Amino acid sequence: MGFLRNSLIFLVIITISISGNSQEHRWFKRFNTTTFLTNGAIYSSPVATANDHVVLGSHNKKIYFFDGQGKLLNTFKTKGWIHATPKVLKDNTISLGSYDGFIYFFDNLGNLIRKIKPGGSIFTEVAEFGKDKLVFGTNKGSIVVYDMDNEYFKYLKVKKLVHGSPTTLSNGNVAIGSNHRKLYIIDEEANVLTEFKTKGWIMHSKPLQLANGNIVFGSYDNHLYCITQDGNLVWKFKTKGNVHASPIQAPDSTIIFGSFDGFVYFLTENGTLKAKFQTGSRVISTASMVNDTTVVVGSFDKNLYFLNTKAEPMGQFYAGGKIFSSPLVLHNGNIVCSTMNGKVHFVGLVVTDDVVLVQKIDIGF
Repeated sequence: MGFLRNSLIFLVIITISISGNSQEHRWFKRFNTTTFLTNGAIYSSPVATANDHVVLGSHNKKIYFFDGQGKLLNTFKTKGWIHATPKVLKDNTISLGSYDGFIYFFDNLGNLIRKIKPGGSIFTEVAEFGKDKLVFGTNKGSIVVYDMDNEYFKYLKVKKLVHGSPTTLSNGNVAIGSNHRKLYIIDEEANVLTEFKTKGWIMHSKPLQLANGNIVFGSYDNHLYCITQDGNLVWKFKTKGNVHASPIQAPDSTIIFGSFDGFVYFLTENGTLKAKFQTGSRVISTASMVNDTTVVVGSFDKNLYFLNTKAEPMGQFYAGGKIFSSPLVLHNGNIVCSTMNGKVHFVGLVVTDDVVLVQKIDIGF
């Protein structure tokens, strides 16, 4: 059971130049910190509700609900690890799957509304598509479509577990990867419209639809793939490690993703390398945009990196644990970063005349 304590600790504040001066400055300062302790590793990425409440799951079988400043609002105990990332649905309900076989639905204060049991442990995020339908994967080798109005399931058997999260495409179809090494594009009746085979598992890497309509995703064969919605290969980019992270696209069209080889890659929309940044260990975390020109991403070297879209370092934050999940940028400017040794950090960005201060407001689990 977690407990609450107050403490004074020394924290590092990193300045990020926003006036063209690339010099970094470091200060040490005391802060009052509220710390919650538990023993659960965190693989689930945090998500934000419309009012900047934060939701994430832990391998201690609990789901946590915070406000945007890091105050714990509620917890909910399931009977299985929480590996999946929550999803805020269009009616503002929060959905989250568990290894106990249930998908749970909450309001934004963490009150349970209902739960469903499709069969099998749930690793993936839920996606909405069609008319009030959800789609997700299970460890039973199925892609599942759930009709919320009529409360029935449709199952698409794909031979091996589905560990990749689905993406709803602009035409209403869904793209989702599997450990069968295939990316599937399905309609709302769970019919396969097309499939694309790679040479490795598609683990976690959530497909991204680019501004030009093409789909990019990573594979454990070390490649980032770009295909059309009809399943035809446009290009592929080879790294020197498994691609577990989901790609993102910056406003300037740059495609950004990490690899097990420790690099964060920056590509053009045509798959050409623009730049890359080397961290100290594998990059499993999916990057997030802080603003139009700054990206934040975590590494297994226990650091959170701030980079511009030219892969130039803007600063870094030591998280004190390996970062598997993706950082979350809140509307209030705070960044939420969780670690595999169970810490959740709320990192505040404080803008002054010429610098952005990265301030650790720590909630340690």
